[in-house]
Amino acid sequence: MTAIPTWQRELFARRTYGVRMGLDVVREAHALLGRPASAIPAVHVVGTNGKGSTAAMVAHGLRGRGRRVGLYTSPHLHRVGERVQIDGEALADEALREEVDAVLEVDRRGALERPLTFFEILTLAALRAFERREVEIAVVECGLGGRLDATRLASAVLTLFTPIAIDHVAFLGPDLAAIAGEKAAVLEGRSLGLSAPQAPEAAAVLRRAAAAAGAELRFVEPAPRAPQGLAGAHQRVNAGLALAALGVLEGAEAAAIERLDGVRWPGRLEAIERGGGRVLLDVAHNLHGIEALAEHLRARPEPGGGRLILFGCMGDKEGPAMAAALASVGAPLLLVPPGEQEGWSAAALAAELPPGVEIEAAPTLADPRVDAAIERRLAAGGEVVICGSCYLVGALRGRLLGAASDPLALADPLPRRPGR
Repeated sequence: MTAIPTWQRELFARRTYGVRMGLDVVREAHALLGRPASAIPAVHVVGTNGKGSTAAMVAHGLRGRGRRVGLYTSPHLHRVGERVQIDGEALADEALREEVDAVLEVDRRGALERPLTFFEILTLAALRAFERREVEIAVVECGLGGRLDATRLASAVLTLFTPIAIDHVAFLGPDLAAIAGEKAAVLEGRSLGLSAPQAPEAAAVLRRAAAAAGAELRFVEPAPRAPQGLAGAHQRVNAGLALAALGVLEGAEAAAIERLDGVRWPGRLEAIERGGGRVLLDVAHNLHGIEALAEHLRARPEPGGGRLILFGCMGDKEGPAMAAALASVGAPLLLVPPGEQEGWSAAALAAELPPGVEIEAAPTLADPRVDAAIERRLAAGGEVVICGSCYLVGALRGRLLGAASDPLALADPLPRRPGR
């Protein structure tokens, strides 16, 4: 078994601390670290779906303009260093270790009211990495919500709102208005926000928050096409937001769709040719994202070798509704829990689906039926769609590509019990 580095062991142990909704402690730690990256302008990407893709597009466009760009996203697929990128390259293990150790040293002094969480440590480590490597501008993806998220430490000069939908209700509230309110709160103290088209309820909340903060808020239209490198009609929405951001930051000449061509963001309708067929990987992990994926699949003809949809999701998601949306595509479903994490059991999801849907349920990802089903479909020249939890997609992507993963790469669950 691969030895787990001490810093990774200590970092991932913090996942058991859960999500701590509050900024006092992380702000104190930030001050003790000398407020890293406080002089670096940042683009703060907030929303429910499309945050990572939008952030990747903005960073790609800025790099194309010759800027030295830092990118902070979550979660990762294989290595925790994927979350912290500089000029398109993920931070190497040794470099990330230095930054994490510096944050942990502040935590160990015992001056903080409580220990820092996994996400707080990585956010501080990312800001420190950006400052020490003289990044000119940072693109920072919000983690959970916005109002109390650690990424508010970034010195945002521009805020982007991707489509807001129902997700993480245990933390953000029971309905769209409450969730939008948590995200809109980041406008406090800021001058400009750009938003993708929103549901009327979410748009109204954003407008009220902008007025209360004295911030300008602009809604932007989808781009004429998705950028080359990111498939799916929904990427037009993200691309429109990214282009509007480039127009604000770099001038109108930067806001051409060609500026985004060549962007890469693994696990977002990512196509991999394998075994005579094709694998499509998508980390659609809530109902809104799964519905967009289902729409994409329905719009494409099924390959001659047929299509198999492999799906699994975490226990705090709308699992049955997501599985039902995928069943509407008309392809057989293979249901499986997302790795070693807590999640919907395959049997529980299968029991919720209507009769007539072709279903196979595997109790774990290690079940030999999983690999066998994938191999059969690919050998026939078909398509395997792997979707749902980032942990599931990351694990199977690693198998397909032989991608090196941290020993604890898939051990970052989102806790279901706020405050624990």
